[in-house]
Amino acid sequence: MGKLTDRTARSVGPGKHADGDGLYLAVSPAGGRKWVLRYQMDGRRRDMGLGPYPETSLAAARMAALSARTKIAQGVDPLAAREEARKASRPIPTFADIAKDVIAEAQARTSNAKVAYQWERHLGPAYCGPLLARPVNEITTSDVAAVLKPVWRSKPEVARKLYPAIRRVFESARIVLRDQHGLPIDNPARWDDLKALGFSAPTQLSRGRHPSLPYEQMAAFTAALRQRDAIASRLLEFLILTNVRTGTALNAEWREFDLDARVWTIPPSKLKDKKHRKEPFRIPLAPRAVELLKELEAVRVSRFVFPSATGKPLSTMAMLVLLKRMNSGETKWIDPANDGKPIVPHGFRATFRTWCEEVARFPHAVVEEAMGHVVGTSVERAYRRTDVLEQRRHLMEQWAAHCEPRSADNVLKFQKSGGGTA
Repeated sequence: MGKLTDRTARSVGPGKHADGDGLYLAVSPAGGRKWVLRYQMDGRRRDMGLGPYPETSLAAARMAALSARTKIAQGVDPLAAREEARKASRPIPTFADIAKDVIAEAQARTSNAKVAYQWERHLGPAYCGPLLARPVNEITTSDVAAVLKPVWRSKPEVARKLYPAIRRVFESARIVLRDQHGLPIDNPARWDDLKALGFSAPTQLSRGRHPSLPYEQMAAFTAALRQRDAIASRLLEFLILTNVRTGTALNAEWREFDLDARVWTIPPSKLKDKKHRKEPFRIPLAPRAVELLKELEAVRVSRFVFPSATGKPLSTMAMLVLLKRMNSGETKWIDPANDGKPIVPHGFRATFRTWCEEVARFPHAVVEEAMGHVVGTSVERAYRRTDVLEQRRHLMEQWAAHCEPRSADNVLKFQKSGGGTA
């Protein structure tokens, strides 16, 4: 027989009141009452809550205590067993549930809108549709392979990003199921298992080179480019003259330019290598680049230098559409060294780099700085105190001169009334 009765359980004051065999009624100074079983397991004292009183009656508390003591006699910790039972009762998250958290975490770590969009697209219905509604512990390697196969060979650039994204979802799922559900699972996207199903090594999935124009054709291309009265054509010529990456040019803001000094100062947050580059990146502007900017400033409608109709930056598609239209005529702007593929905006960086190697003959550090690359080892960078701006100015002026059409005949001037985007 226990020491407590329902009457005493209702009336006793604050403190711990023993019923026997480790069962206590704990009464708080405010009058709250709850049942606690005190026991030892592996030399440690533990207190296990059995519920509040009177919601949990004295009889129910004694039955719960008896059940717990039975487990203890069998060498099972009742608190651990209860936690395992709680984990097992929780609904298993779906692939979509885990992917949502992975996407949010990845997007929080990037300022690149394209990268943020790609995480959402790759782990969404477009590619992972068959996996989204399924509990993650039920998805097999064969299921993952079925999602990857349609793009593995035909779209290697998609596969190169899709596979690590899927693998990250299952790595996250492995931890969630272990810690919150007590379920150990393997990662069904393990590379060894996929390789056993016939997938080629990731190193064989190449992005390929961006199709670029031979530097010998730059003057003719610039002449053709200036025939198009469109904001996209100004953007592409500016991109060529500054040799920056596409996203950097698209997001250029007027406040970043000093046209008198002929310098564009790009904040680190807009740079691809912002992890290594803590200082703003200065771009020397060739006279033609300044001329373009002044023409655009005269019809300025946004804080962005190259705005769309909404005032936001143009999309990358504007330049791609422009190049497609330029390739619709008799003259084809293609990369003969890349299976004759039509050129793309980013390819002009390769054109510039090749011209530097074969024609310009500037020091390697100057060229690499002009490419926006990290120059030297970490030790060398620690002692380096110059961005070789003036040397790069001479380089970019020579590049602009190389790109200048040999004749100004039929070159369309920028109209203040504006035109289309391409």
